[in-house]
Amino acid sequence: MVVAFCAAAVSHARATALSLEGAVQAALMGNRDLLAARYAVKKSEGRLRQAGLLPNPELEFNGFSDFVSGGSGEGEFTIGLHQMLPLTARLSLAKEVNRVGVAEALREVRNHERLLVARVQELYVRSQAAARRGADSGQARADAAALGKLAQERLAAGQGALSESALARVEEQRWITSSTAAATDAESLRLELKTALGLPADAPLELTESLASAVESLRARSSAARPSYRPDVELALLALDRAGAETRLAKASAWEGIRVGVEYMQDNGVDAPGGIDTGHFLGVKVMLPLPVWDRKTGEIEASQAAAEQTAAQVRALELEVANGIAAARRRAALLEQQSSLYGRDTQPVIDGAERDMAEGFEQGRVDARDVLLVRAQNAALRLESTKILEDLGLALIQLEAVAGTHPAVAAPYLEKEPARRRKKP
Repeated sequence: MVVAFCAAAVSHARATALSLEGAVQAALMGNRDLLAARYAVKKSEGRLRQAGLLPNPELEFNGFSDFVSGGSGEGEFTIGLHQMLPLTARLSLAKEVNRVGVAEALREVRNHERLLVARVQELYVRSQAAARRGADSGQARADAAALGKLAQERLAAGQGALSESALARVEEQRWITSSTAAATDAESLRLELKTALGLPADAPLELTESLASAVESLRARSSAARPSYRPDVELALLALDRAGAETRLAKASAWEGIRVGVEYMQDNGVDAPGGIDTGHFLGVKVMLPLPVWDRKTGEIEASQAAAEQTAAQVRALELEVANGIAAARRRAALLEQQSSLYGRDTQPVIDGAERDMAEGFEQGRVDARDVLLVRAQNAALRLESTKILEDLGLALIQLEAVAGTHPAVAAPYLEKEPARRRKKP
């Protein structure tokens, strides 16, 4: 009990401060849904161990006697040992189907990881974007409050106008509302992130990377990413393998198997005039089922149709992935240009305009109302730049998810089976 408590305490301590990649690794280790999904691999491995086994042998006893009719003691006793043996490769094909099932389970878990990685990254970026909007709104509120106080002092000294003080108070309340909304969004997103990480709602959590730093990490990994393979694409290709194996299994199952046995018989009969004579016999028994009525025709047709359906789904998925990668890459490139344009052209202009207005106000050449308007526009543009950066981060996450290039997803599969021929998405 003490060890478990200490382990939980250490886990919470590690979850207190997380970078973007640290949050991903914590989710891969602690997400409850993912932990449950991994049991599917064990289930498939159990089915694989069960598949391809011979049915259990049968021990048969038969005995007959004429004691009911009060006869002379005639009778017969038989004991036999029988085994059902396959006539076709049905057992090996059943093992092949279940071997594909293990590979499918592994890909399903890996695809779950791919989607979880994207979800955690999205919540991290959105949470930090909300926190940045809250900070910008808080700064705008502080500026409006300071300007409002100065406007009141000017008004008390007989300078300025009442409208300047009123406008400053209204602007301050506006940014209070914006700051509160941003804080609410950040808290809600952080709770969702805790769920994805497998943490309780009251667990301490600190996100150490800012929005800009997280986007930079995503940008660097995106530029250095190598072509990879989507687990769900491999899953579709394995489904095609399964359909082919099931078709062959259905054809092989038309012959259920041959039943072979060894029998020993003891026969007690009357041999006049000597009386009861006992005979001992040893024989072989063979039963061969004939596929007359049930030739598995329906199963074969269904398996062939499933194979054709799966092939069509594979082609559709490959097109979807290719177009998804192209769309995500294009969106990320456009948002990258927009972010660069804002940092290079827009931000210096609005910063310079705000400085000029502040100097003019101090020198008495500019009204407080005009300073408020410029600062409000500057704050709104800062919020817009945060939205651009957030959208860029989400686009990079989408590109990474669609292409399957995150290291946790693109790592080699830990499988003992031979590598399947893989196709590029």
